[in-house]
Amino acid sequence: MRYTKEDITHAKQILDKSLRDKKKIVIVITKVAKSGMSRRMKVYTSHEDGLSHITWHVGAVCGLSMNDDGLLVTGCGMDMAFWLADHLTYCLWGDKAKDMELKGNGGSGCLDWQCLY
Repeated sequence: MRYTKEDITHAKQILDKSLRDKKKIVIVITKVAKSGMSRRMKVYTSHEDGLSHITWHVGAVCGLSMNDDGLLVTGCGMDMAFWLADHLTYCLWGDKAKDMELKGNGGSGCLDWQCLY
């Protein structure tokens, strides 16, 4: 899937607004390749009223391809849900994230996240 510059700008605005209040993101792994080299993930924000689906926005900001099963994340040898949370944090705020009061389970300067399998 290709994202236009307008898509990316819009997605950044939506995610910056919804995640700046230190909300937790929930990452759901929907599929794992037989080789273990890739997986599909859907992303939600957690708030008082439940979960909000933000997978498309995350894909646009991070430049990840997407289908009905979620975002395609490739690689192995590490926690790829952590990679996605850390990469999303960097794509949204860059090095400024280290100065923000983000104290997620990825450490200082990372969004708070939870993974469901």
